[in-house]
Amino acid sequence: MTAHEVYAHIHDGVVQNVVVAYSYEDANRVARAVYGNDAIAVDCLQYPCEIGDKYIDGMFYKADGITPIEYFPTQEQQVKLLQRENAELTLALADMIGGAM
Repeated sequence: MTAHEVYAHIHDGVVQNVVVAYSYEDANRVARAVYGNDAIAVDCLQYPCEIGDKYIDGMFYKADGITPIEYFPTQEQQVKLLQRENAELTLALADMIGGAM
């Protein structure tokens, strides 16, 4: 659980602001109040986006609208990835050792 969440306020496909909020509902309500009813809030904690960047089809891009913004996995996602890689390496090593006998 996190104490705060980070959201990008999006209007017309452009990041208008990056804010800390207690919930999506709060962030979305503020986005609509400030930028209009078609504005939305998007969780951006794992993306280093900034004002002026683009949000196109569910993806963040730099202001040029071409360069994707890299997603930084959570610690939990990193642990799962490392566990999966470790299991694959363990199997590969077992195959190598078993084939050498």
